[in-house]
Formats: sequence, C-alpha cells, structure tokens
Amino acid sequence: MEALPQIDCFAFDKTGTLTLGEFSIKEVVIQNDLLQSEYDQQKVLAIAAALELYSEHPIAKAFTSYRDLLVKPEKVTVHSGSGIIGHMNQQIFKLGKPSWLLEAETLDRYKNAQCVLLADDKFIAAFYLSDNTREDAKQLIATLKEQEYHCLILSGDNQQGCNNVAQELEIDEVFSNLSAKDKMHILQSKQSSNTIVMVGDGVNDSPVFSAAHVSVAMGSGTDVAKNGADVILLSNKLSAILTLKNIASKTKQIIWQNYLWAFTYNLIMLPLAMSGYITPYLAVIGMSASSILVISNSLRLLKK
Repeated sequence: MEALPQIDCFAFDKTGTLTLGEFSIKEVVIQNDLLQSEYDQQKVLAIAAALELYSEHPIAKAFTSYRDLLVKPEKVTVHSGSGIIGHMNQQIFKLGKPSWLLEAETLDRYKNAQCVLLADDKFIAAFYLSDNTREDAKQLIATLKEQEYHCLILSGDNQQGCNNVAQELEIDEVFSNLSAKDKMHILQSKQSSNTIVMVGDGVNDSPVFSAAHVSVAMGSGTDVAKNGADVILLSNKLSAILTLKNIASKTKQIIWQNYLWAFTYNLIMLPLAMSGYITPYLAVIGMSASSILVISNSLRLLKK
C-alpha cells in the first residue's frame, strides 16, 4: 500500500456514506388543485417509481415498491446529479432536485424535499424521504476531530437533511444542494491550504474523486465511483477509514526505515567493496542480507 500524504481534512458525501442510503418515503405532497384529479398519491408514486428505475442514486430504491408495470416511460434521459426526464401519455415528466426543476417562488416552499415531480413543466408533487446515519459514523467523526482533522460534508442533498446529519455528527462545515461541478470547485478551493481525503459512494462522486488528493469509495457504492477511487472499503464500514489511516502511517514509517537502512548500508559497504576490503562473495551475502532485512521489516505491516 502506498503511504497516504499528511492529511488535513476529510470531506464526506452524505447519502450512502455518512448515512445508510436506505431511504423510505415519509411524505408525499401533491398540488392542491390536483388532489381530486388523476394525480392521486398512488399515481404520482407510480410515475416516480417508473422514472427512478433508470437511476443509480440510493433515493431510487425508496420508490421500488410503488412500481406499476403499466406505467412505462419512453425516451428517458438521466441528468446525473439533477434528475430524470421521461415521456408518458404524450406528456413530459421530470423528476429531480427542487433546485433543478422549480422556479424561485415555488422552490422556497419545497426546498427541503428530496425530489419533485413535474408534468409538462407544471408542479405535480414533492417527495420527502427519511434516512438514518450509520452506526459507526459518529465514532469516526469524533475520533477524527480528536486528532484535529477538519471534517465537512459535500452533498447534493437538500440543506435541511445535510444540516440534520451535520448537527448529529458535529461536522465542522456543510455544503448542500451541490452538483458534481460544485463539489469540485469547493474541493479545489480548499486544496490550496489543505490535503483532502474525499469519501463517497455515488455516481456524482466520481469526478470529485479525481480532484481529491486521496479518494475513498464505499464498498456498496456504484461501480463508477469505485473505478475512480484510490481506495475501496470492502467492509463497507466507516471504521475502516481509521484502519486505513493507521496502516498508511505505519507504511510511511517503515518506508523511511527501509530507506535509511539502504542508504546507510550502501554508504558504508560500496566504498569498502570498491577499495578491495570486502571480497565479492561477501558483498553478495551482505546485499542479500540487506534485502532480507528490508523485506522482513515490511512484513511487520501484516501484523494486526
């Protein structure tokens, strides 16, 4: 394992990283004048479920149980980090982040919804979902803060959801409603004075991973995110980040020990061999012994 650089800051995606990413639908708010029309709760959930079938975001799983096989969208387009557009019954349906789909006047009312549904650019419904933090998230953040690391959230989720998680875990900084480009800009602005580890699991994190000094993907994350990460947590536990950090620190220490031994050995033995004070066979034995010592020292990393 390559040693980690000296880390100053840990940046976390929220959904699926600090939280379980196992959403459930808490509330559905339908436009008042549509309550008695064809757009009842069952209908809007079925439409949303049909569109979310094309999404890899964890939120999509919350709609799975509402799938109606008779509701089949066509010409579906996924806008990564924003939402989905599909055609049904000669209408264009859009499902996505409120900040992507709503005008300022309507946005203020539904800004805390995880996603909203529009039909021909007319607001139909807002969906409020709930998610729970991981059991080991609080312990991880507390340990990192004890070690004087700066912790922040970079998330595409709404402000209220991010603030709730940040308050529970005592995160230092929170950035919400972000696109992948927004995350990159914030990350790059902080890199001038900090070395940053980015931890995430979503498809939106893949481009951000490339901007971070070190990127860590959750084992349950998308294949796109894992392909772009430097490290993958196969255990899917946040506590593995502490193990990673400790092993990396030990690796760095052992690398410097091996460098010191190799330079010292060569500094002493090469002049002696060149001047004839050491015979060739003794030099070979010494070099082999040096290599064995370096390997044995490195094998200490295998000890728990």
